[in-house]
Amino acid sequence: MAYGPQYHRLGEDTIAEENKIQQALGWVGKFIRPEIKSLSLVMVLAACMTGFALAQPYFTKILIDDGLLAGNMDMVIRFAVLIVIMSFVVFAVSGFNRWLYVGLSGRILFRLREDVYDHLMKLSPAFYGRWRTGDIVSRLDGDVAEVQRFSTDSLLAVVNGSLALIGSLIIMLLLSWQLTLIAFALLPLQVIFLRRMRPLVEKGSRILREKSADVSSFFIETLPAAKFIQSLSATGHEQARLTRLNHGYLDELLKLQIINHVTGGVPGLLTGIATACVFVIGGYFVTQGTATIGTLIAFSAYMARATGPVQTFLGLYVAYQRAMVSLVRVQALKNQKIAVIDPATPVLIGGKAQGDLKLDRVSFFYDEAQARGVQNISFHIRPGEKILITGPSGSGKSTLINLLHRHYDPSAGGLWLDGVSYPDLSLKELRTIIAVVDQNTILFHGTVRDNIAYGVKDAIPAQVAAAAKAARIDAFIESLPQGYDTAIGERGARLSGGQQQRLSIARALLMKPKVLILDEATSAVDRETEAEFQQMLDQYFADSTRIIISHHGGAIRNPDRVFSMRDGRLTEDEA
Repeated sequence: MAYGPQYHRLGEDTIAEENKIQQALGWVGKFIRPEIKSLSLVMVLAACMTGFALAQPYFTKILIDDGLLAGNMDMVIRFAVLIVIMSFVVFAVSGFNRWLYVGLSGRILFRLREDVYDHLMKLSPAFYGRWRTGDIVSRLDGDVAEVQRFSTDSLLAVVNGSLALIGSLIIMLLLSWQLTLIAFALLPLQVIFLRRMRPLVEKGSRILREKSADVSSFFIETLPAAKFIQSLSATGHEQARLTRLNHGYLDELLKLQIINHVTGGVPGLLTGIATACVFVIGGYFVTQGTATIGTLIAFSAYMARATGPVQTFLGLYVAYQRAMVSLVRVQALKNQKIAVIDPATPVLIGGKAQGDLKLDRVSFFYDEAQARGVQNISFHIRPGEKILITGPSGSGKSTLINLLHRHYDPSAGGLWLDGVSYPDLSLKELRTIIAVVDQNTILFHGTVRDNIAYGVKDAIPAQVAAAAKAARIDAFIESLPQGYDTAIGERGARLSGGQQQRLSIARALLMKPKVLILDEATSAVDRETEAEFQQMLDQYFADSTRIIISHHGGAIRNPDRVFSMRDGRLTEDEA
């Protein structure tokens, strides 16, 4: 699928690399710090297990040289029992440590994800118009998890690896400094090789993340539109599109797999060469009597324990590149500016809300070209007035609603609610006083009761039932198998369009707002039902300010004033 300039696939190209990465690492550190105690305990237990692991090869050396070869069976039995006991201790400690580690990793992951999600929930609708949902989900899910894995795994790997490497290296030097030099002779070549592979790993990881986002976007776009795709007999076309996306993802996955295999395999190959040299020269030392069999066996075990951390450190270098790709992708979301800021010390209206709305010379444009906005809008709506605004699609009605609900701040002019300037009001209170019933009904996978009470979490069942009755949907709900506890499916898929809109109106009734904005809220019902809705709304919201948005307005009875909107300009119709 082609992506036009309206979509932002990546924000990486606009980021000053070093400063942004430092800022991003500081952001991750903020969520690791609360887990320092748990992380410290995990590291201490890991250090204990490393100590036990380092002791075992030396015990094996003593068991062979001073026990078996010397014919001392008492020593053989004592050390054999000791090794068994240590194995049980390591088993118990490692299990407990793993449990601790999974818990703290999960908490860090969830906090990272919740922080990004909280930021996303504060962004304006314009952001969601520019970004693909699948791309956002890919970053929120896969990229955040990649960052978390590296941030916690790397700390544990560095501590464990350092202790194992230092301990093994000291004992190896004590056993044979000559063999130690041979064992690490090829290490510089491994480091040089990995530095050369870094750009390939970074590029491959970034492209694979993009391909994964493409697949996620495909599912998010097409699954909710399954009925539409079927109606146009386009299932074959979409299946072919999915096949192309999958092949593109698989191609990049295989490329990255080869890169990762070579990146990890070549250092392992060099380690194997060094190990073979150690056995050849060590075997020569044994035949010459300058080393014992136990020493050679112990040295080979310590070499394995030393090369393991070396491989881990080299692997961390590669993992760092992958994590930085993901971190930059996540920060591209975090760096999106919040267009509407909650005031630090808001003016609270509380129970004194009247529903008095005033706009003074309000203009808003979506871009510098001053296209698709509203221009120089002024009006004063008094408490309890019923206002009708008509206009064709694209005239600016939805933009006006977004301004009234403060999803955007105006480019010029100002808005007031009950005499208080919008920027001085708490967003939560403003959106409690002003409710919007949209033509695109939003319902969640849950029960009927949960959806009606979504804006009023402490609503009791009687209040929910009363709102449903007022919205003329109580009889339908009571006919459902579980009544108000019936699940309605994702996006209300089990309900008709009219039933969905009735639930949306019931939700607004339960909120009891002082300003009710209806944006084509009855577009999915017939004229007779629409007239019933209008009568019901006049009855239940007689004391509330009502702003009704409609293409035609024919079914709206007795509005106090009528406005027309054309090309972003609002004019009041003469009586």
